[in-house]
Amino acid sequence: MDERVAVFGKINVDTFLYIDQLRIGENHMCQQTFVDIGGKGANTAVGLAKLGIDCHLIACIGNDAISQSVLKKLEKSGVDISFVKSFNTQTGKTFVVVESKGRNTMFHILGANSYLNPEMIDWTFLEKSKAVFIQLGIPIDTVREVVLMSKRNGKYVYIDPAGFVDESFLEIVSYADTVAPNEVELFKMTKETDIEKAAKKLLSSGVEEVVVKMGSKGASFFSEKTSFHVDAYEVDVVDTTGAGDAFNAAYITGKMKKLSQRNTLKLAVAASAISVTRQGTSSASPTKEELLEFLKKIKEEDLIAVL
Repeated sequence: MDERVAVFGKINVDTFLYIDQLRIGENHMCQQTFVDIGGKGANTAVGLAKLGIDCHLIACIGNDAISQSVLKKLEKSGVDISFVKSFNTQTGKTFVVVESKGRNTMFHILGANSYLNPEMIDWTFLEKSKAVFIQLGIPIDTVREVVLMSKRNGKYVYIDPAGFVDESFLEIVSYADTVAPNEVELFKMTKETDIEKAAKKLLSSGVEEVVVKMGSKGASFFSEKTSFHVDAYEVDVVDTTGAGDAFNAAYITGKMKKLSQRNTLKLAVAASAISVTRQGTSSASPTKEELLEFLKKIKEEDLIAVL
């Protein structure tokens, strides 16, 4: 079995519009624009590849003018795109409005991502992977089949529940080794208003680990045996859009390298801290060298040694 990660999710083209403040009903002057490869699947795959982790992206792309450019950029980033399938439609798109303090609002066009159905999956990925990342927001039948087949075949399963719609997802999420929501997603999934109570509710459903992304407050870890918090690192925030995906990639990297739970979370929080200082999504995630340099700056010597 290869020491590789299979990444299931969206491929998008992200267009960023940077403004001072969003005011509904008014016209806005854009200070600048930026176009990047996006989608949680593509972003997490690029993030893993930048950190030196072999991964293949299992996703759908359109056949529009930009699709070949996207595929070339993914391949150049080190992502194995041999499982990506093309369909006669437009590539997924996201338009991101970013305010001066880094907050963002997104508008999505699903496009080819809607074709990521169980029947188009080449299940040989199971023979080539040690771990599986999957995002919600793609067809629910695909999420269910991938999670169940991956668990039956003894894979580590990491779910990012962005795109959570209703309680029907909870049965699937319960099979995850790690589920990593932000606070809003956690409360929506559990109908709780307290982080610890909400995390324990997910754990009681069968999830092994709950990792809560808390933005400028850092992140918290919960399992049946322990819980702890890692504070965010102080940085100058430019754009928070890619932070969760950089977090996902670094957390899975820590797992692949068999780091301790605390060091794995520290690594993820550090990667997300670097990403918010940059524009974009996949472009914002750090390389291994950049992450090591940041860890050196914040004096995480123990983490440097194991990475």
